[in-house]
Amino acid sequence: MNNSLLPPRGITLGGLNKAEWDQPEQRRRGLMELHRLHRYGFSIRAPAVLPLITHHEFRLFDLASLRWCLAHPLCTGLAIMKGARVALEYYAPDFGPQAVHSVQSITKTTVHLIAGRLIEHGRLEMARRVRHYLPEIGSGYAHATLQQVFDMDVVNDYTEDYYDPRATLGELEDAHGWRIMPELEHRTIRGFLQTITGRGQANPTRQRDYKTANTDLAGWICERTAGRDLRSLLIDIVEASGVESAVYLSCDREGTPFVGGGMHMTLRDLARYGLLLARGGHGVRGLVVGSRAFRDQTRAQRAEGTISIAGAHYRNFTETDGVWLGHVGYGGQWLMVFPESEIVIACLSGLSDDGGLDWAYTERQLAMGQDVAAALASY
Repeated sequence: MNNSLLPPRGITLGGLNKAEWDQPEQRRRGLMELHRLHRYGFSIRAPAVLPLITHHEFRLFDLASLRWCLAHPLCTGLAIMKGARVALEYYAPDFGPQAVHSVQSITKTTVHLIAGRLIEHGRLEMARRVRHYLPEIGSGYAHATLQQVFDMDVVNDYTEDYYDPRATLGELEDAHGWRIMPELEHRTIRGFLQTITGRGQANPTRQRDYKTANTDLAGWICERTAGRDLRSLLIDIVEASGVESAVYLSCDREGTPFVGGGMHMTLRDLARYGLLLARGGHGVRGLVVGSRAFRDQTRAQRAEGTISIAGAHYRNFTETDGVWLGHVGYGGQWLMVFPESEIVIACLSGLSDDGGLDWAYTERQLAMGQDVAAALASY
């Protein structure tokens, strides 16, 4: 009898020190399968579904930027909504309405919602230092303020260069189960966060210093100040979104959700979530999981955040130019919302280069979203 064991499909390390699902030639399919490949996870169904009305706006096809997106071979899906009306919906031949896709760092906006609600209720103070809420945290974050954390404005020893095989991002991915690093003693997400060292100072360049670890740290703080586990807070958000299908969340072995990027859903449900974000967390059945005041303050105070893409700023786990809010996701994901008009642009992609994060591609998605919003406002 052969007692040899096989490595788990998808999350074993391959080239570039990335998991098999994240290899350039596998990434497109991997982003569709990650909710089944991840080591730990759970799913959520909403008790009530937000109905959507399909009324495609054919005049949008006059936009060159939209035609570019739809024709791009790396585009997996695109949904455009105005309120609960679907103005355009596109699926690549290898994707479809019932298929699930990882939304990656768009997940970070859930912490924007959770924190806004806590700030509105006086339970979270952005000027406080991390050690006030987490006295057990290591030197990499202890002296940073929450605002620095929320603005990607902390310099420490954690690195997140997707083109660098040695980046410590890999250790976080091992913790939340997206890859297995055999030479590393496995840790939980929060166990890993406590090992991050450094001075934890503000970034003197004011350029965004992007660290997914920041979001998981902020989620931990939100959980502690809310007096409720992070899983239940995310259940509230999913239910307020009125999603139709199951939403999958990656987590660690203790069940702590990976809020830095662990959400997986259908394209239509991502658009429903975008509408919740646009509405400042005011969802179906009167559920409130965010703060309109915090949403608007984030846009108004954008210049106090760090400098981001295409003239926008990174503030409170969102990209914003003062009008729209959005977030990029690894592999070419993009969500963009216009609160006043309730326009939502949700894009899914499968970038296939070594690093999987192409800012030029994202900037063209952003420009397309602005063109779409201007066109819909004029019809």
